Amino acid sequence: MRVLFDGAPLEDGDALGVATSFLTGLRAYAALWPGECAIALPHDAKDPRIEGLQCVEAPRGAWRRQWALPRLVAKLRADVLHSPVAAVPMLCHKPSIATVHDLPWLQAESMESRPWRTRQAVRWSLRKAARVIAPSRYTHAALLRLCSRAEKCIVVPHATEPPIAPPRPPRERMGPLLILGDDRPRKNRTRVEAAIAVARRRDARVPEPCFAGLPYNYVEESHKRALLAGCRALVHASLYEGFGLPVLEGLAHGIPIACSDIPPHREIAQDTAVYADPRDVGSIADAIVRACCDDDLRDRLATEGPIRAQRFAPERVARAWRSLHEELAS
Repeated sequence: MRVLFDGAPLEDGDALGVATSFLTGLRAYAALWPGECAIALPHDAKDPRIEGLQCVEAPRGAWRRQWALPRLVAKLRADVLHSPVAAVPMLCHKPSIATVHDLPWLQAESMESRPWRTRQAVRWSLRKAARVIAPSRYTHAALLRLCSRAEKCIVVPHATEPPIAPPRPPRERMGPLLILGDDRPRKNRTRVEAAIAVARRRDARVPEPCFAGLPYNYVEESHKRALLAGCRALVHASLYEGFGLPVLEGLAHGIPIACSDIPPHREIAQDTAVYADPRDVGSIADAIVRACCDDDLRDRLATEGPIRAQRFAPERVARAWRSLHEELAS
């Protein structure tokens, strides 16, 4: 069996969570089934250099790829086309898989919309795709509002790589208060900044914040891992998420986490995080103080977080993908 993966998320590098989670699963897939997968890499995109994965060049842009991807499927004699985004070619002669990471225009709390053309393209792809992946039960429920065939929509959570070195004990975490993410309205940055100021006035042990993400402070993956290894706590008080990758990364690194009480975060962390109402500055501040200053709680979260994160191992994602590929190829 041979699978062609669409490398569309890599057009702009690996700065976004979609690209990060896709590459994590792809590395595990290529390690388990080397030589049986290829990636259609956008022109001039950085080669991910994954052993066992063939890279073939494809054009940039969604419309050009509508024509190019079916040709590559035929050229490579691929059995399945796997797209890590919510776009698949309309004329592909082989089964395709689409991935819907979120649907913000269906959720008022996201404070975001999408152009009509984008929304319509998602609907077309949902009709064409043989299977549609959602990363959380929450996104899956939203997806069913658009997709009339519930049997073709499945949940495959994102994965994260475990840290290279064992996580540091909480008492050795002397770094900043880490906030990963961009500045979209859903990330709730204004309230988070206000809550951090309140928390630091309440307790001097709350350190200075470090906002890491586009557009103001993009950090390379190696730098991000260093921040995850040493930060005192992680804050992710977003209003809306389709999944919530920073929460999972924090768990894997044994970081005490203060996050918003929204369904995707509960799915990921369950009782291994401190939850807050993302619309209440005082609630966010309370969660930050507890995650930074309650030693008994910090010890528990640091112990249980990595155990919880093992449920989201890259190999699990790769095997879930493989099961879909075998089903469609047969």
